[in-house]
Amino acid sequence: MGIPVGVYVRFKRRVDPGKPLVVGLPGMGRVGYIVANYLLEKLGGLEVAEVYSIFFPPQLVIGEDAVGGLFTGRIYDTGKALIFTADTQPQSPEGQNAVSKKVIEVLARRGLTLVLAAAAYVVPHVGRERRVYVVGTDRETLERFTSMGAIALRGGVISGINGIIVGWGRYYGIPGAVLLGETWAPIVEVGEADFRAAKYVVNLIGKFLSVELDLSELDEYAVNVEKRIEAAMARAVSRQEEEERSRYRPSTEVM
Repeated sequence: MGIPVGVYVRFKRRVDPGKPLVVGLPGMGRVGYIVANYLLEKLGGLEVAEVYSIFFPPQLVIGEDAVGGLFTGRIYDTGKALIFTADTQPQSPEGQNAVSKKVIEVLARRGLTLVLAAAAYVVPHVGRERRVYVVGTDRETLERFTSMGAIALRGGVISGINGIIVGWGRYYGIPGAVLLGETWAPIVEVGEADFRAAKYVVNLIGKFLSVELDLSELDEYAVNVEKRIEAAMARAVSRQEEEERSRYRPSTEVM
């Protein structure tokens, strides 16, 4: 396909066939990353593989114990599903495609059944209830998730690994879908995480996997973030109003 290799997957354990893959790497509002790691926390799981790449940032990551290592992606087996996540993703199109292709390629040989990625759908205004949008690589998969309440997303593109890895799944004959949580734009603009968007995606994936998940922690995190954003927005409005008042304040200078 003309894509440089530069991606190396080191397996630590055998991967049992017949499982879906949930993908969540850092992106807008960190929605995908939160989804993958919250599922991992609640379902538990064993690390089955490490993903190394020359396309990850050229940095040595140093832990609190003063031990350093390369940026890596990790694949876990929770029993119900495989999970692929990382603390970063390549910033170049070549890197994102190379990592996505390699992960799907090696898992396809191990009986992967479905690729399910989590991402953000950024909107300027949201309610307390967030929508989840879905894009499927085939009609059957799409309808599987719309029947659970997701809304079909018509038109547009999804950037980054959280989108294109599903396309590489289709290339290898594996069905897939991207679930996009409705994400509040002000949260993205200040670099915060939208836990409420992630909550609704986690809930839908839980339904798909037929597992009950405690989502209360995500609610708590969401409230804290939203309070900070709302307070910052109120301060900005107050400053703007004060500037406008001072601009039109009559002069007291006596001539």
